[in-house]
Amino acid sequence: MPRTDTKSNARIGISALLALIIGGMAALSAGTVLFVSTYANIQNTTELLNTSAEMIIDTIEENVIDLTAPIEKLAKALKKGAETGDIDLANIEFLNAYFAGVSATVPYLTDLGVVYPDGSYLFITQTFSPDGPVFTPTVEPPTAGAVHYIQEVKNKESFFWNEPFFNDGRTHISVAVSIQKGGDYLGTVIVSSTVHHFSEVVGELNAKYGVTGFILYGDDHVLAHPKILELAPTDLSSASPLHSVSTLGDPVIAQMLNVSPEFHGRDDTFDGFVVETEQGEQLILTSTMESFGSVPWVVGQYSPLSDWSGQWSRLSDSVLVGLGLVAVSVLAALLLAKRVAAPIRRSTEGAMEISQLNLDQIGNLPPSRVSELNQQAIAFNRMLVGLRWFETYLPRALVRQLVKTGNTAIVQPREVELTVMFADIQGFTASSETMSPKDTAEMLNRHFEILNRCIEQEGGTLDKYIGDAVLAFWGAPEEQADHAERACRAALAIRRSLSNAGIDYGVKIALHTGPLIVGNIGAVDRINYTVIGDTVNTCARIEALAGSLPSDELTRIMVSEATAGLLGRSFDLTHVGDFQVKGRSGPVTVYQL
Repeated sequence: MPRTDTKSNARIGISALLALIIGGMAALSAGTVLFVSTYANIQNTTELLNTSAEMIIDTIEENVIDLTAPIEKLAKALKKGAETGDIDLANIEFLNAYFAGVSATVPYLTDLGVVYPDGSYLFITQTFSPDGPVFTPTVEPPTAGAVHYIQEVKNKESFFWNEPFFNDGRTHISVAVSIQKGGDYLGTVIVSSTVHHFSEVVGELNAKYGVTGFILYGDDHVLAHPKILELAPTDLSSASPLHSVSTLGDPVIAQMLNVSPEFHGRDDTFDGFVVETEQGEQLILTSTMESFGSVPWVVGQYSPLSDWSGQWSRLSDSVLVGLGLVAVSVLAALLLAKRVAAPIRRSTEGAMEISQLNLDQIGNLPPSRVSELNQQAIAFNRMLVGLRWFETYLPRALVRQLVKTGNTAIVQPREVELTVMFADIQGFTASSETMSPKDTAEMLNRHFEILNRCIEQEGGTLDKYIGDAVLAFWGAPEEQADHAERACRAALAIRRSLSNAGIDYGVKIALHTGPLIVGNIGAVDRINYTVIGDTVNTCARIEALAGSLPSDELTRIMVSEATAGLLGRSFDLTHVGDFQVKGRSGPVTVYQL
C-alpha cells in the first residue's frame, strides 16, 4: 500500500505538470494569432479611454482654477493698491463700493475682510434680496484669535490660502494676502467664497458629461459636491467647518476611500477606482491639487462603469471565438494550477500583512485537501491567534515602528520633548457605585475604544490605562515635529466621537508638552515602553484642574502654555488663567481648546 500511494502521488504531480505544459503551449499558439490581430485595436481603445478620462479631469481642474483665480486676483489687486497708496484699507465706504463693483462680474465672491494691525477686523458680506445683492460692512473689535493670526501671517510676502472656516452659517473658502508699505504692516486682506458656490459649479458636470463631480479636502472632508446644496449647515461649526464623507452620505466616495487605485493615467495625471454599489459598478477618476494650502484638494468625478466599457465590449466580441478555443485547451490546467496556488497565495498575502502588523485585515486560512498545505494553514492560524493576543497587550505604534525600521535603539531610554495627554471620566468613581461590574466594564471598554481609535489615528502612542483614565503621548517612538498639533487634533476627535456616540458623561482632557524620558522601563522579565518625568505629573495636575474650571463643553480640553505655543492658527484657544499646581514652583498657564 505505501508504494501504491507514493506512485499515485507521483502520477498526480506529473499530470498537473503535463496539463500546465500542454495547456500553456495551446494558449501560446492561439494567443499569438489573436495578439497580432487585436494588438492595434487594444492600443487604440486604451488611448481613447485615457484621453476621455484626462479631458474630464482637466475640465474639473479648469473649473476649480476658474473659481479660484478671481479670488486670488482681487486679493492681489487690493495688495497692490494699498502698497501704492491708491487704496486706503481704513476707508470702509470705499472698500464696500469696490467690493460691490467687483462682485457684479464675479457674483460668487461672498466676503471681503481686512484684519488690521491692532487685531480689529472688517468684514463686508454679500447677501441677496429681491432687489439685488446687498453689501453689509461689519467692524469687530480686536480678539486674541485675530492677534494670533496676524503674528503668523503678517510677514508672508505672497498670497496664501486659509483653511476653510465657518462663519455666519456658511463655510468659507478664502485666500489672504498681507500688506506692507515702507516697512509698516497695514493689515491682511481676506477674500472668500463658499462651499455652496463651489458645489454649484461641480454640479454642472452632470449636465455636461453625465457624471457626478466632487472636491475632497484631504482624505475625509468634502469641499464641493452637489449633495452639499441639500444639507443644512446645522451640524457645522468653527471647529468642524466641513461635512465629512460619512455625513455627506455618498456611498461611492465612501467606498473609494477604503480601496487603492486600480489604474493610473499617463504620467500619473489621475487615479482610477472601481467600486460596487446598488446601482452597479462605478468608475471614479481623481486628481490631487496641492496649490491651495497645506491640505491637498482631491478633485474627481464618477459615473457608471458601463458608460466606459462599451468600447471594450465591442472589442471583446471580435475575439470571443478565439478566446473560446484558448479557454477549452487550458481550462483544466488553470483549474488545477488555481487549486494548488490559491492556498499558497493566501498564506503569502497573510504573511505580508503580518509583516506590517495589519492583523485585523487577515482571515484564517481554510483547510486544504493537500496534507502539507493543510498543515501550513493550521500552523498559520495558530500563529495568527497568538499574534493577536500579543498585539492586544503592547503599544501598536511601537511594535510597528520596530518592524518597519528594525532599529531597536528606539526603545532605549532617552530624553526627548513630547506632548502628553491625560483623559479622565469626570465623577466616574461616584457613578460606578450604582453600576454592576459587567455594566462598568462594558462602559469603560466602549469609552476606551473611542479614545484609543482617535489617539492612533493621529499617530499617538497609548501608554496605559489608569482606572478610568488614559495616558498617551506623541513624538515617540516615531519622531513627530507636529506632536503638539497631533495631540490637539486627537483631543478634538475624541470630543466629536463621544458626542456622536451619544455619551452623556463628562470627560476631562489635559495636554502638556515638555522633556520626558521615554523608552523601556522595568525589570528584565517585565518591561514597559513608557514615559517618566515632571511633564507627566504637570499634565495630570492640569487634568485635575479641568473639573473645576468653567466650560460649556461636556468634554473639556485644557492645554498648557507649552503646548499652545506649538500650535498653528487653526486651533481656537481661550485663555483660562494661571494656576498654582502641586509640584511646580511657578504658576501654570492654561488654555481651553
